[in-house]
Amino acid sequence: MKLGYHLAPWVRDNHFENFHRALDEISLTGWDGLEFSGQWLVDNYGRRPGDLRDLLALHDLEIASAYFRPSYRRERRVQDLELTRRVIDVAEAAGCENVLIDGGEPSGASATDEDYQRVAELANLVGSLVREAGLRCSWHQHWGTIFELPGPFDRLMALTDPDLVGFCPDTAQLTMGRFDLRATFQTYARRIGFIHFKDLDLNHDWEITASHGGPSSWTDTGGYHVDSKWRFVELGRGVVDFAPLLAIVREAGYDGWILDDFDYSAYGAREASTTLLRYLRHALGIVGRRGHAGWAG
Repeated sequence: MKLGYHLAPWVRDNHFENFHRALDEISLTGWDGLEFSGQWLVDNYGRRPGDLRDLLALHDLEIASAYFRPSYRRERRVQDLELTRRVIDVAEAAGCENVLIDGGEPSGASATDEDYQRVAELANLVGSLVREAGLRCSWHQHWGTIFELPGPFDRLMALTDPDLVGFCPDTAQLTMGRFDLRATFQTYARRIGFIHFKDLDLNHDWEITASHGGPSSWTDTGGYHVDSKWRFVELGRGVVDFAPLLAIVREAGYDGWILDDFDYSAYGAREASTTLLRYLRHALGIVGRRGHAGWAG
């Protein structure tokens, strides 16, 4: 398995002046790679993906995944597929093997099976384009969409071709959607193409924590003036029990990426990064490509 991280603790809220610092500290921590927004890749490296590949090689990092969210509206299908092609082109040229998608309209009781079919239809088309390029496409389950609860999500999985659209479980997003994590991992173990390990703290009032949009205010005490809204926490500090989930995917033969999609921290970005990788290495025993290199030791 390989271990990946996310740029968000450094660049959240458009602090992209920290991009190179993020690469330095992600590499020095000892991670194997990182996840990028597909739209950001297109906007910033669409015309020079080789530059990004060289920059990552300089840091001994890989692109773990490129993530984007189509509109899924039938009247925007041409635009959605064009964006897909652009993401695929830059991701492939920069050395990325995984494309993640998610989305659907915001959650609500008004969603119909026709809505589910419309999203699944485009997801299959995206997956087909991704597979043609020799990459893997996985559906990143996300709270706050029409698929945030188990019933609609299971319907989406039934409507999509597992050979085209894999499954990327996100442990925190699934928990917020009231999924049974072990049952979900077991049901879709053979379909998992990418994994987001993410922890969350429910010690706050659930109705506030789970309200769409999150808390209305936050303190700017995160790394490099990145907001540190409470909800997500470093691995091992919240409610998710990762060991049995890891056992399930290992039993299924999974040997791909496990990425911590960490949005923000009450600690500095460097400290959070080191704490997270130490947990994966020492508490869960996942070493990764770079072994015990870096600050995480």
